[in-house]
Amino acid sequence: MSILDASVNVGVESVYGTPVTPTRSFEAKADDWKRAQSRLESVGFRANMQTLRSDRVTTVNMGGAGTIECDMLTSGMGMLLQGTLGTKAGPTQVDATSAYLQTFETSDSAPADSYTIQIIRPLLESGTQQFTHHGAKITGWGISQSVDGLLVLTASFDSEDVDITTAAATPAYPANGVPFDWTQCTVTLDPDGSPITLDLMDLSFDADLSLKTDRRYLRGSALKKEPVRSGVPTYGGSMSVDFTGTDRYDEFVAGTVVDIELAWAGAVIDAPEVNEFKLRMKACQFTEANPTVSLSDTPVQQLDFRALHNGTDAAVSMTYQSADTSA
Repeated sequence: MSILDASVNVGVESVYGTPVTPTRSFEAKADDWKRAQSRLESVGFRANMQTLRSDRVTTVNMGGAGTIECDMLTSGMGMLLQGTLGTKAGPTQVDATSAYLQTFETSDSAPADSYTIQIIRPLLESGTQQFTHHGAKITGWGISQSVDGLLVLTASFDSEDVDITTAAATPAYPANGVPFDWTQCTVTLDPDGSPITLDLMDLSFDADLSLKTDRRYLRGSALKKEPVRSGVPTYGGSMSVDFTGTDRYDEFVAGTVVDIELAWAGAVIDAPEVNEFKLRMKACQFTEANPTVSLSDTPVQQLDFRALHNGTDAAVSMTYQSADTSA
């Protein structure tokens, strides 16, 4: 066995914390999945005490946490995306083609989906060992894209419990999925009803879902209850552009509300429909747009932005079009 035998396998739970057999595998780039333990130590006056006594220490299961960072593929990503925003719809067939559309939007509710996530790690000489996180909920997520790179999705999870006895699932990877890349990316900005296309060098978007995860009570169990929203979620990102004028700076100074759409278009599924991923924020403000100059590069303008709610449209919406007939 080698690191080439590692896998990250995911299933959507019907009930929070009740494990299911994972049915989808994601090609994660790293492994930071951990179980957390707390130690309760009793200390008091005792004759002949040398240090803390071994029979005065109790360990408590505090659940687990981890991250899935993977390239965004043209198939099989709906299972993760459905846990990122408040509502989900689809897959719905597009006209009479082989393309199916999934839609995800922010709402006044936190995402309902929880996951069973199984990390299968190879042993040094032979065999594997599975570590199964159940009651895993996305607490934050993001995407990133740069010139010469692939579109990357990152999702952070908090899990209710971790075990090593649940049977190992058979890895199952999406069929016919290829990564979205930088040549397929377009970014559109609309400050006044006249959309323009921006030439970016890189972009990132991040979401903090503001979930309270440490919901433990005096109820005869160390297991936490399902996370709930405990604050205002935040959505925002950053884009780097050549400094060619003061339009974005003027919007930053004036607090102008702009519409931003990030889009990736891949290969044809069934003409005219293509593999596609879009993220749209209809009410954004720039929080940074100061240009900078350098002795070793051209003038650059970093555009930091936050997504707001205009009271009508979803603050953030995503669409994912593929040949997938199920999430």
